[in-house]
Amino acid sequence: MTLKDKHLFNASLLLAGALALCGPAHAQEVPAVSPTLKKMLGALPLAEAKEQLQGMVGDLKKTSCGGGLKGCYFTEKGPVQLYFFTSNTAQQTFFVVVDKSFPMPKLLKENVQKMMGNTVLSSPIISISTSDFELETVKMPPDLQKLVREKYFNVNSLAFSSGVQLAARADLGGPVKAAMQSLGVQGSDVTMRAAVVMPIPTDLAGGAGTGAGMADAVSHGDTMKKAGADALSPEAFIELQFAPNARISLRQPEMDLTDATFFLNNALTFGYKGNAIYRAVPNKKIITQFQTPLSPAGAIDFLDFSFRMATPPAFTMEDQARVMIAMATPDPRLAQYGGGFIRNIESYKNTLLTVTKPLSVFQVRNPNPPNEYRFGDNTKPFPTDPNKFNITVLGPLTDGGPWMRVAGDAYILGQKMGWMDASAGKDGLHGVAGEMIDLKLGPLGRVKVKMEALADVDQRSQEISMRGNFVGQAVNVVLSGNTLSIEVPPSCVNPFEIKTSVAIEASTNIATVFEGQGGANVDPSKIQGCIGAQLEAAYKKIAGEYKNLSGYTASAANAELKKIANAAAAAEAEAKKQAEAAEREYNKAKDAARNVASTSTNSVNKAFNDAGNAFKKLGKKKKHKPAPDPRFAASVFDWDFYYDNNPDVVKAKVDLATHWADSGFEKGRQGSPEFGASFYWHRYTDVQQLCKLGDRLCVTNHWLNYGIEQGRQGSPNFSLYSYMNRYSDLRRVFGEENYETAITHWFDNGEELEGRDASPTSTAKATVSGPARVGGGGGGFWSDMATCKNQHVTGFRIGAGRLVDRVQFKYPNGWAPRQGGGDGWQADVNLPKGQYIVRVDYRNGSMVDQVSFTTNTGVKYGPYGGGGGSPGTYLVTPGEKLGCMRGRAGSSMDRLTFTSTGPR
Repeated sequence: MTLKDKHLFNASLLLAGALALCGPAHAQEVPAVSPTLKKMLGALPLAEAKEQLQGMVGDLKKTSCGGGLKGCYFTEKGPVQLYFFTSNTAQQTFFVVVDKSFPMPKLLKENVQKMMGNTVLSSPIISISTSDFELETVKMPPDLQKLVREKYFNVNSLAFSSGVQLAARADLGGPVKAAMQSLGVQGSDVTMRAAVVMPIPTDLAGGAGTGAGMADAVSHGDTMKKAGADALSPEAFIELQFAPNARISLRQPEMDLTDATFFLNNALTFGYKGNAIYRAVPNKKIITQFQTPLSPAGAIDFLDFSFRMATPPAFTMEDQARVMIAMATPDPRLAQYGGGFIRNIESYKNTLLTVTKPLSVFQVRNPNPPNEYRFGDNTKPFPTDPNKFNITVLGPLTDGGPWMRVAGDAYILGQKMGWMDASAGKDGLHGVAGEMIDLKLGPLGRVKVKMEALADVDQRSQEISMRGNFVGQAVNVVLSGNTLSIEVPPSCVNPFEIKTSVAIEASTNIATVFEGQGGANVDPSKIQGCIGAQLEAAYKKIAGEYKNLSGYTASAANAELKKIANAAAAAEAEAKKQAEAAEREYNKAKDAARNVASTSTNSVNKAFNDAGNAFKKLGKKKKHKPAPDPRFAASVFDWDFYYDNNPDVVKAKVDLATHWADSGFEKGRQGSPEFGASFYWHRYTDVQQLCKLGDRLCVTNHWLNYGIEQGRQGSPNFSLYSYMNRYSDLRRVFGEENYETAITHWFDNGEELEGRDASPTSTAKATVSGPARVGGGGGGFWSDMATCKNQHVTGFRIGAGRLVDRVQFKYPNGWAPRQGGGDGWQADVNLPKGQYIVRVDYRNGSMVDQVSFTTNTGVKYGPYGGGGGSPGTYLVTPGEKLGCMRGRAGSSMDRLTFTSTGPR
């Protein structure tokens, strides 16, 4: 069961501000007390108060109370005072005060009871309650206030847990006293809280022994029902607390503990918590909790211990190292692990003392620092949130233990380095953090450098450094002794170096150190791997950009550049001569082959000419038109492209057009820069639905009859849509989407004469939904491109009867012009924010008969129109939206073309 991380005087729950016990009221009412609580009260093993408790329940008299309680009652008899508080059927509490001393009663389970030995209690307070509660001292009756002031360190409140609980001043005895003495702590004057914690009044057979009435307790409501099986094995715990501001000296580890609480639970887990001031770190208060198993004889088990520590916001790795030194202990039980609470700590604790100055610039700030903890002050409780504790020390049973781990936000040499994780164990101290930081790197100015901070210390070596890299340039910062050294060695890209050293101070800021360094040039020929073109570039930097730096001079660099230039000029002239000769031979052979092919009278050359195709240098390709043989259409087969990209066919001395017709087309070779059947089929889902895989003639006809008109991408390197979108003069002259005229311009002027670029603007390779043309060819052409500007539909208006008569579409820039005939709108829709159209269902023949739209959220608008024509569906490219609309219209809507945003 988890150790109850509570303490005696914690500000918690139910009765805060509730009690203003000012003596009995005039009304003499007997409270309705649960029979179970009565039996538990009568069964308390208090021989010293047994006689007085008899009949006291019947003498309870009502007194005033507040804080939402329904009833407060009080009576006293000799040294015994009895209080009863109730607020509802789920909360009843007895509160017994015995103002005398006697031996520890047998209230707890046997194993815990034995740990207490011959402990003597003074002025105990016993509670029996169905819930947690708290009493503020100022609201207690005078006698109880006096008892708290004199016997309970005059704290401002008392806190109690559900179940049965005992609080008292104690003079300890037995194994628990021996365990505390082994740590160097005496237990002769402490406040003790001992309890059987459970959420209901319970059978105390494990200690108090009432054994009666558990079934009755269920009627007390939800608090009872939560107990379940836990009622059979209640959690017992003991807490031992010292006076506020008392300073307890511990031997292992060496520390002074204030606001201290020692605890013991049902499983004989023993430990302490409080504000620890480690003697090696005298100015830092670290909230600490330690726990470990305890043997029945009171011996501490150092195999399974744990420390949790919450450091203050300002905490350095020097502080961490000094805490580690405090963790060294001569206890023989830890000798086999290297002499302390951290593995092998004895072997490198002295080394840690030699690197405290470098470690002082490594700040490891607790990201969730706890508030101040003060014993006895319910406004400053011990933290219960595990995220407040940023140091953990675990014993030998943990993997690689015993070891320490420290985590927090790292600030190193004045720079925030992000999260740092440091550990200490068998391999010494190791910490690492990384971040992009601004540094001035000589002539490069201020740049962002990815830096990694490292702290590695063991008995053999010590490295405390920050290392980084900027475009191949190493940046090294090493801290050793009292000195910080910087080295930025030269690279071929940046042939300068930075070297300097400064004394380490707590305020040292690495950015300030770099700010004062201009750098010095280095002879590039002495930089490893700096050869060829890179060597020449390095000399040019020194001769120009870095000419004002010290070190290797610009004049020396210019002299080397002159030598390189003379040698390069000779080599370049020879290489150019050879390249030009090779190109002349290639073009000569190609021209000869072209002339032979152009004069051929075979059937394939006739098909080539009939398609309006032409050989470059011998004519212009005619305007795109349906060809008798689509394989030889101008955009499908280009003789020069086929020659340049099929050297095996050229080498075989086969007529290129014949090879294309007989073999190349069916085998999936690409015949022109503008179109490749295999690429086109794989790119478009509608083409895949129309043409079977491998039916290249079907794919080619789709390109010629639809793809060009719709501005589709025909090959990996050619897109009509991108061609038009790239050049505003073409759109101005030809119209926004006149792609058939655009490809003619490409053939006649754009490619050869003007050197224009028709490459796709998008490199996306995913399958897309190509534009869908719905309806016939009547009416006049219209396009929303001027308003849409490649954005998506955000609303629409539809006027329809038997047909779709008129439409108007909205985009982020506003409404585009209305298209079609007639008046009035059947639908006027502005799509809600976050919705967009991903599907269009339609019916069409020679006109657009019907249309409906479905959004990304599944909302369907429509259908609008009649039931004529054939049905169809357009699915937007996955991840995209319905894009710019265009079509043809007269008195009704002759055609609508649906497209997706994104790549076409």
